[in-house]
Amino acid sequence: YNPYEGPNENPEAELPLKAGKYLYVYGDMDEDGFYEGELMDGRRGLVPSNFVALLQDEELFLFHSVDTEMDNNLLNSDVSHRGLQLPGDGVLRDSKTESLLPSHTEATMYNNGTGILDVNIDEIGEDIVPYPRKINLIKQLAKSVIIGWESAAVPPGWGTVNSYNVLVDKEVRSNVPFGGRTKALIEKLNLANVTYRISIQSVTDRGVSDELRCTLLVGRDVCVAPCHLKVDNITQMSAEVSWLPSNSNYSHMIFLNEEEYDMVKACSYKYQFFNLKPCMVCRMKAVAQPHQVPWQLPLEQREKKESVVEFCTLPAGLISPSV
Repeated sequence: YNPYEGPNENPEAELPLKAGKYLYVYGDMDEDGFYEGELMDGRRGLVPSNFVALLQDEELFLFHSVDTEMDNNLLNSDVSHRGLQLPGDGVLRDSKTESLLPSHTEATMYNNGTGILDVNIDEIGEDIVPYPRKINLIKQLAKSVIIGWESAAVPPGWGTVNSYNVLVDKEVRSNVPFGGRTKALIEKLNLANVTYRISIQSVTDRGVSDELRCTLLVGRDVCVAPCHLKVDNITQMSAEVSWLPSNSNYSHMIFLNEEEYDMVKACSYKYQFFNLKPCMVCRMKAVAQPHQVPWQLPLEQREKKESVVEFCTLPAGLISPSV
């Protein structure tokens, strides 16, 4: 089932389906005949009821046995859900979503004043530690979450990744050996009242990776928009803006004085303006572009996608103070 191949009004809100795979369904069917569903890889969206069938008791037992083994007992929880299966058999592939997520050749985009200049982050310098990617909130319970991610893409000859740190608000909660399951259970969280930043960090003999390359927010008042926009290195013609992403999988559209200016791809959280004018008052807006609909968030928080910062370039003839 490909929602983009039918007369659907909002295909981006639906999950693509192929026969033979399990999924969870939450709540009751809506008036249009859709469930809110979740695939085994954590993606959520609407599921047409006529494409799924409720598991029978024997099938449900087998499903939970496989599910428990796959997740190494991490999913034994009090979450109320129903297991459904797509009739028939087949392999679930999500080529559309995979094409939108960052690959090992991901680039950070800068504007050089004459057009778009793609700078591959792996080509900027050898000091950049390869970082894990595609962090994913698999499960959120009352006081714990299960997080998954993809291993770092290590260039040939660079070295090796020894393990991955799992951080909560910069504090290392656990360490996962390289080659093990890229999944972690994080407990003792007050998700109803506190916002937490969870990050995954590569640990190598040459240091650790930038935690903001693989990060997401969970808990209270989480929204799609980036936060803490900051302007540095302002000159007569340039400035650097950085922010904290709510999810490192999101790309960000950059607006300058209400005009669409450029796009910063996923796993990046900085932008360098060039070719500005002296004494130019700038209103920069960063608008998060989710790679998929964040169904776990309330509607109001899903729709809050932008943050703004204002600055002014230096007058002509002045030299910016050295740092």
